[in-house]
Amino acid sequence: MRLKSLLWIACFLSGNVMATADDPFRDFTDLTGHWTCHGVFPASGKTIDSTIRFDFDLNGKALIKHHDDTSPSATYHALEAWGYDAKNGRYNAAILDSFGGARLFSSDGWKDGRLVWRSAPEIKPAQRFTYIREPKKGLRIDWEVEREGNFVVGDTLQCSLEGTDQ
Repeated sequence: MRLKSLLWIACFLSGNVMATADDPFRDFTDLTGHWTCHGVFPASGKTIDSTIRFDFDLNGKALIKHHDDTSPSATYHALEAWGYDAKNGRYNAAILDSFGGARLFSSDGWKDGRLVWRSAPEIKPAQRFTYIREPKKGLRIDWEVEREGNFVVGDTLQCSLEGTDQ
């Protein structure tokens, strides 16, 4: 399964044309840069701090996200690669994390200020990440897990882009 996932990552990341205003990634350009985040695990009330960095790669055909927890005893670190599948008209993401996880997600893109990543069918329980644009260049990220047929928030982050007035 991991080999298949890694091969999928390599296939969807190949490309060599710079992102332009007509490119599917034009709605993602405001994500680039360094973000500082503070959040909570609603079930326990435990807080979490992290940094996130978005950068374009592969001449604008991929968006790379580095996510690093910075809370005391921080153990979660992840690398995400986002690409666009023109044939199927959707975005794909591969997430590799410090716990050995390799998860695949897809999205239809930004709709009404929201970007929802849904896990591949083989991921059990189902998961999704929802990115919500907020005023003053803020960003909220909710990670949800399916429990008994409903999605519940596992953690939520409020993020601000470094170097902007909040």
